[in-house]
Amino acid sequence: MDKWIISKLNTLVKEVDNKLEEYNITAAALQIEDFTDELSNWYVRRNRERFWSQEIDDEKIGAYVTLYEVLTTLSKIIAPFVPFISDEIYQNLVVGLDSSKPESVHLCLWPKVNEEMIDTKLEEEMDLAYKIVKLGRSARNSANIKNRQPLSKMLISVSNLPEYYADIVKEELNVKEIEFGADMAEYVNFEIKPNLPVLGKEYGKLIPKIKEEIAKKNQMQLATQVKTGKVEYIEIDGTEIGLDSENLLITMHGKEGFAFGGEGEMGVVLDTKITPELKKEGYIREILSKVQNMRKDKGFEVLDNIKLYVCENQMLEELIKENEELIKHETLAKEIIYDLSKEGYTDTNINGETLKIDVEVTK
Repeated sequence: MDKWIISKLNTLVKEVDNKLEEYNITAAALQIEDFTDELSNWYVRRNRERFWSQEIDDEKIGAYVTLYEVLTTLSKIIAPFVPFISDEIYQNLVVGLDSSKPESVHLCLWPKVNEEMIDTKLEEEMDLAYKIVKLGRSARNSANIKNRQPLSKMLISVSNLPEYYADIVKEELNVKEIEFGADMAEYVNFEIKPNLPVLGKEYGKLIPKIKEEIAKKNQMQLATQVKTGKVEYIEIDGTEIGLDSENLLITMHGKEGFAFGGEGEMGVVLDTKITPELKKEGYIREILSKVQNMRKDKGFEVLDNIKLYVCENQMLEELIKENEELIKHETLAKEIIYDLSKEGYTDTNINGETLKIDVEVTK
């Protein structure tokens, strides 16, 4: 992850510099926006345990040093676009720690590209993993299944990814198993119709025959071709007609028991069947989330140890006892107390079940 974000940073410096040389300011700004999104929603998210670790070890130090380098360099790249915010970041991270540095980000030189730190293959593989995760989240949303609910299987149309990235995808999307090279046609319904306001205007009388020709086509192939910007030609009564994304309406959705997410030629499918075991795991993850939110709402520090109180749901209490060590580790709870007499509980919805929860700081 550290190598990837440093590679992306150097690529960003290089490409933004080139675009500014060409006065292509909008494209440069969009690249900075994409990088910031990946930094926040991918690098920092993926490394939360390293940042929050109570041990001052090489992993924690490496994460902080890498993030510091990225943020200080980024403050210089964004300086022409957001002059005040960039200088605020620079003052806090640089001048506040080293008074010998230039007193403003606007007195700094533009960052130099370190070509040796750019790993194009690494960037491509990680970008593919990130894209798969985003499509997987989209599929979950379409099925209205929270990411905290574990699922058994995910099927992906791309042929393969190294195991390291597959593990990231499984963890991010909370799935047990991944299958690459899956045939989306087995799990997805494709519905393709003429866009009547467009096609009807030019080929009104031919619309019934156009519908027949569309129905004869391999629906998945046609949908994929059109969504990637290509044109499929058909001939009706001596008239050649080009079918594209402008004159076709394409809808794709998972078959019964599956959720689909797709973009261009890539598609992912989630098996949405939830077994009793997966349901229990979902309860535990939801409890962890509620406790973490309660810590935050009460203003606790990230590393504060707590006492966790729960009561009035026998089924969930049994699950908590079975997973007590995991819950203690994840929430920094020194002990879990099952106390009916305590006051101050909050009624909490745990995937349709009600559980009373409270937290207190402890030494």
